[in-house]
Amino acid sequence: MNGYPSPASHSRSPSVYRAFHDPDGPATLSTTVVHALADCLGVDPTDGRISLYDTVDPDALDALFRPRHDGTPRSGGTLSFVVEDHYVTIYGNGEILIEPPTTR
Repeated sequence: MNGYPSPASHSRSPSVYRAFHDPDGPATLSTTVVHALADCLGVDPTDGRISLYDTVDPDALDALFRPRHDGTPRSGGTLSFVVEDHYVTIYGNGEILIEPPTTR
């Protein structure tokens, strides 16, 4: 995987978007989240319309799920927040679920 989002082949609801972050890939977790949100919203991720800063510190997000100092992955834990009325849940295994406002 390249660290960027891909539409879910199986998800909890047809309108829930699923992406996976590869901690060994070139993208940071926060970049993967921005790309996933941009895909959900149908906007260009580089146009600056999506910002995580109003909800979560991107550097802290990256650090929270970064592999441990000995290189082992962080497989547990979740973090949820709302961006652009979309409910974002990040899992320690790299899974990212994004629910549009109408599915909650």
